Amino acid sequence: MNFLCRTAVLLSTVAVPALLPLTALAQDDAPEEGHLGTIVLSTDRQGAQVRDIPANVSVIDEGEIEARNITDMQELTRYTPGITVQRQTSSTDPFNTFGGFTIRGVGGNRVQMQVDGSRVPERIIDGTRDYLDFSFTKQVEIVRGPASVLWGSDALGGVVALQTLDPEDVLQGRDRGGSIRTSYDSVNNGTDVELTFGQKFTPNLEFLIGLSRETSNETELSNARDDGGAWGCPRNVDWGATTCGELDPTDTTSTRGLAKLVWTPTDSHRFEFSADILDRETTVDHRVTLGPVVSGFTGLPTGEIIRGYDRELELSRKRYAVEHEWTPGGSIFDSVKTTLAYTPNSYSRTGTEYSTSAAGDEIVTYDSLDYTEKFLEFDIQANGSFRTGSALHEFVVGIDADVTDSDYERIDRTHNITTGDNTERRAGGFNFANATTRRTDIYLQDKITFGGGQFELTPGLRFATYKIDPRPNADYQAVLGSEPITRKDEKLLKSLGATYRFNDTYSVWAKYGEGFKMPTAQQLYTSLPGSFFELIPAPGLEPEEVKNIELGFRGEYDRGFFSVNAFKADYSNFIESFYNPPGTVSYTYRNISTVEVWGIEASGSWALSDALAGTISASYQKGTQEVNETSGETPHNVSPLTATVGLSYDMPQYDLQLEAIGTFAAGIKDTASPTAFKPAGYGVLDLYATWTPTRVGKFTVGIQNVFDRRYFNASAAGYEATVANNVAAGNPIELQTGTGRSIQVSYQMEF
Repeated sequence: MNFLCRTAVLLSTVAVPALLPLTALAQDDAPEEGHLGTIVLSTDRQGAQVRDIPANVSVIDEGEIEARNITDMQELTRYTPGITVQRQTSSTDPFNTFGGFTIRGVGGNRVQMQVDGSRVPERIIDGTRDYLDFSFTKQVEIVRGPASVLWGSDALGGVVALQTLDPEDVLQGRDRGGSIRTSYDSVNNGTDVELTFGQKFTPNLEFLIGLSRETSNETELSNARDDGGAWGCPRNVDWGATTCGELDPTDTTSTRGLAKLVWTPTDSHRFEFSADILDRETTVDHRVTLGPVVSGFTGLPTGEIIRGYDRELELSRKRYAVEHEWTPGGSIFDSVKTTLAYTPNSYSRTGTEYSTSAAGDEIVTYDSLDYTEKFLEFDIQANGSFRTGSALHEFVVGIDADVTDSDYERIDRTHNITTGDNTERRAGGFNFANATTRRTDIYLQDKITFGGGQFELTPGLRFATYKIDPRPNADYQAVLGSEPITRKDEKLLKSLGATYRFNDTYSVWAKYGEGFKMPTAQQLYTSLPGSFFELIPAPGLEPEEVKNIELGFRGEYDRGFFSVNAFKADYSNFIESFYNPPGTVSYTYRNISTVEVWGIEASGSWALSDALAGTISASYQKGTQEVNETSGETPHNVSPLTATVGLSYDMPQYDLQLEAIGTFAAGIKDTASPTAFKPAGYGVLDLYATWTPTRVGKFTVGIQNVFDRRYFNASAAGYEATVANNVAAGNPIELQTGTGRSIQVSYQMEF
């Protein structure tokens, strides 16, 4: 009852102001453009339109990616309120990458990321999920809320799905064609060159190849304070350390290749052979550690002095796939799609540190960490339809099976130049056992339409199984009593959606959905025995689970649309990282009792005239958690009230489109820790222009944060305001400031 009361209040304060102008203009005539129904989804596995599914899905298409020069995960979600991406800036991960998406207060590995249906590797400790590249992307779908019934484990909090270009997207009815695009971003001196080419060899054989090369430096945080802000700056600046308002000097080179061959021997058979390869190399002059070393346990100098530290990160994401789609005709099945994909991915980090020991010896330390995921997936999906009386059934049924081999290796080597001694330590730091994970799932979803098309029910089921077999090698450091063991489990997941259309304009929808997230090998088997500090494995962790309910209302007019929905998600067995049992120097993972997140989301678009259009999107979230049944409720970190408001103006006589977008966020008042940093509210204005003189190509320019506002987004709320000096030095909160004024330009020519 409490949730329903809060929902009613928020609907009136967030949604109604957006709906009033829409209602007033509902009878105006305008072209059918920008409607909900024009967007076709892949994440529902049935190719439905956005307005037809009982869920909130944000879609970013190719045109938006190009017009706003989107090149990274954080820029992708710039105008999706309630979804955040944190920049990783720790001393162990100084490579200016992004850890993953946070949707409705749930992030990291709890949000499934995929490219053309294949999972992106999970993040490990001091690692990253920044395996995405937006070259050759035609659409990104962001599913808010659990999607485990259709996509299995990892979709606890939602799904971010990229679709890459197909040959027909480039050819557009021609036998040959392509494009060249180049862009520049002042925020990191980023340059990008993309070449896309398509060729139709015969009426039933098409080919696509795409090549891109991107280079960049460290992100310029023009509004960050060198003095460290709330924490101060304990870095050894006099020894050459980077100030607390700057990222270390960084050079990044990213190379992407995409190739697809599509063969349609008959009208009922389509084969696609694809190869997608991304390699990214980042080098860092890691200056934050320069100078005398301070013990993290005693807070006193150890006598060691670090004089230089060169770091390098190599990321690789590959996908090789064969897909076959069969449209049999004359049967209950409309199509059967079979996918076999192999995706070997790797994370390789190396470093060379130069130091002087407390005894005065000159030391060179080499460190390396290699993590690989080799993912083999088989998915067979059948779509069909049939009738029972007056009811139409449109169903999808399938088998989703995969095997993942994950391997972790860390080696530290030390060469004492003064004495000539050499030492080697293996499996230091966050060491966990290698593992093989097997999943075999069966899923079914049926969309039942009846009542003359006014009413739809969408029940769904997934029977999910998994098994994790540890493969500890000789380097693994076991803890007595917490040795790695095989874990296996099975889950029956359920969902039920309902949609009722009052008429061609208004509809209401509701959905109940379940999700789960099995523990990872890292969570189960991380181990580091020690006398001053130790990590204890947690082989008995239970899978995380969620039960989510949503209620939504939509309206679609000739000149625009609106959508508003409320949700409430109840998580159980939520896994907490690095729990420190009182009175010990040990850290481990544990299941906490519950996490509850609820909120309101609204969006709308309206053509104010043939040339002028407006958009609005807003999100409000609240969250609580209970560590155990007797602990009481404490806040769970979520995004605050956030809204974006946009205006676009089309000037066809000049081949010019203009756009202004304002982002507004309230301050954060409640955090999981009472001493955590609480970002203040802010407003940011961005401007974009696209000029398309048809004979010479397309030019775009963007100015973000026009007024150069200093601000922190919601992801900074996880930082403690008072911390040990070693943490503040390595990962100061000032590195989470929003980027200042920046300029993006691009040019694209088709041929």
